[in-house]
This record gives sequence, C-alpha cells and structure tokens, in this order.
Amino acid sequence: MKVNLLKAMGFKETILRLPDGMRIIIDLSQAPSVLDNILHVYYHMDYAFTPEAFPRPGWKIIDAGAYLGTYTLWCAGRIGPSGEIIALEPHPRSRTLLERTIKLNNLQNVRILPYALSTHDGKSTLYSPRYRALSSLRREHPEYFCGEILEEHEVECVSLRTLLNIAGHEEIDLLKLDIEGLEYDVLEHSMSELSRIRRILVEAHLNACSIPKLDKLLKDNGFETIIKLDTRAENQAFILATRKKLSEPTEPRQ
Repeated sequence: MKVNLLKAMGFKETILRLPDGMRIIIDLSQAPSVLDNILHVYYHMDYAFTPEAFPRPGWKIIDAGAYLGTYTLWCAGRIGPSGEIIALEPHPRSRTLLERTIKLNNLQNVRILPYALSTHDGKSTLYSPRYRALSSLRREHPEYFCGEILEEHEVECVSLRTLLNIAGHEEIDLLKLDIEGLEYDVLEHSMSELSRIRRILVEAHLNACSIPKLDKLLKDNGFETIIKLDTRAENQAFILATRKKLSEPTEPRQ
C-alpha cells in the first residue's frame, strides 16, 4: 500500500529497511515485482535452503546477476569485514541504484563490476523488459516471461575465467548464478575453472535450462548437488553444488 501511494504521489524511488537492518534503494517503476525479489531472498530463503549455502565470515562470494542488490546485502552482513562479495550488474540503471545502496549502508566488503557474465569476453546486447531483473543477453528470455523488450544496452561481457582473474582470489567460496538463461552455457564453457570454486548456487529457469543436464554437468566436475523445486514459481529451480571433500564443517543456519 505504501509503495502504491508513493507511486501515485509521483515519487520515483524509495528506501526500504530489510529485516537485518540493511537498507535498499528501489526504483518504484519496478514494483511490485521488486518486492517479490526481496521476499525471495529474505523470507523464502531460496538461496539458503540448505545450511551449506549460508555465508560464513571470511567467505569470498561472486553474485552474478545482482540486480538491485538484495542478495548482495543479505551476504554482506554475514561474511564480515574479512570477506568480500563481488556483485555483477550490467544494466546501467540497476547498477546505479546498487552502487547508491552500497554507499548508503557504508559497506566496505562489496565490489561492484559492470559486466555481464557470459561464455566469452567482449561486447554484447542486453535486452531488458520493464522488470529489469529479467534482463538477458538472450532476447527470447525476457520475451518469454514479459512479452516485451523495452530497452537494449550494449554491455561488456566476461567469461568465468576472466571474472575469476579479476576477482583476484585463489578460490571463491560461493558463486551465485542468476544470469537469466545463460547459467548452463557459462558453466559448460568454464569447466576448467570450476576447481577454483567451492560452491555454486544456481537459480535456473526451466524454459532455458535442463535440470538433469545441469545436475550431470556439476556432478561430472566433482560436485555434489541438492535441488530445490520452487512451488511458488513453477518455472524455477535452485541447485546448490558443493565440491566434494570440503574440509570446512557445515554450520547450522542462523
């Protein structure tokens, strides 16, 4: 109700306080879908459906497909000052809001990069519907969900190998992939790099990704997998892949 009232009064943005005290700047043109994005992370715990996915102090995390930063914020307070989260967001408007949100919360353990994660380095076109979280390098992806393309942006793409080199860490504790239809392709083209990643957390869209194929690819590359099917979104599934023989003990979710 408050969001609708602000929109009716002509406001373009607002700040929401999240359950852990973080604050996020949202573009009111993205409502109400942006509120579902917050529920998705903070209330339904779709990215923490098993204790192994719960960030711990000191973790190095890549958030590929950060959008306005909900998952980035959720992780930042949990990994502490010794950890780092690298947030990728290629859409210029979403990235601007994300940068302002990080400054608003005075977070020193977040690094924002303007890239789209892809199978290759170079420039490509990002296709965006009104709800920018569904922006994709594949035009058919936002068209499938929204039936529209409102914006096209030339963006810089990086492969996973390039991204890991930019990150500068010998290992990444968790790679979160929500890159709107390219998840399988990126992993398939990056198998030589997967040994540098301890956990991979994938939000897969079933119109663009075969869960059995993705599960097999991850297992063939030395990971154990847990799959969560989302009853609230029949076209989504979540997969946590954990590299076998991790020495770090599992801690209960808090």
